[in-house]
Amino acid sequence: MNKLLWLLLSLCSVFGLSAETLPVASTEYSAERTISSEMGDMQQKVFHSFGKERIEMQIEGMQTVMISRPDLGKFWNLMPMFEIYMEIDAAKASEMTGQVPDDMTIEKVGTDTVNGIATTKYKMLMKDKSAGGFIWLTAEHIPLQMDFISKEGSEKSRIKMSMSNLKLGKQDLALFELPEGLNPMPGMDAMMDGLGN
Repeated sequence: MNKLLWLLLSLCSVFGLSAETLPVASTEYSAERTISSEMGDMQQKVFHSFGKERIEMQIEGMQTVMISRPDLGKFWNLMPMFEIYMEIDAAKASEMTGQVPDDMTIEKVGTDTVNGIATTKYKMLMKDKSAGGFIWLTAEHIPLQMDFISKEGSEKSRIKMSMSNLKLGKQDLALFELPEGLNPMPGMDAMMDGLGN
């Protein structure tokens, strides 16, 4: 996963960020999300419950489910078709991409309307100026839209996110748990341990 995509997903799920850096969603909701880049559009279904998040999407015809559990410091990638899952430690994943809250400055720049919904617009910039852009949050602090650009040498990459079909309401807590019947596969921690031996 490239650096900018990990950053965007982190911002979407409040993974690795705190209430001191950006307001955390204050309600439960579900929505459809589109992430656009030079590689094309990625369609996702999102379920959120006070920091816990589930993302469902199709990759090359295969369903993939990602579950963020900041309360446990874990990130699960499920592949139901193969009855397997990978567990990633959030802190180690963040270290590998170099994305920690102290690396970024956040500035409130005003209000805006996105798809008929009132939002607050924030400017976000990595301190080394390697990436930056804007994020629009609803009154409930839901990230409704994002637009980011990263630079590496003379190369620039742009990635955008937009939400649609936003529905506020209580979510089934089972959505954010590991389902029974899936087997663990070597995750990031196991692979890193193997490289160290």
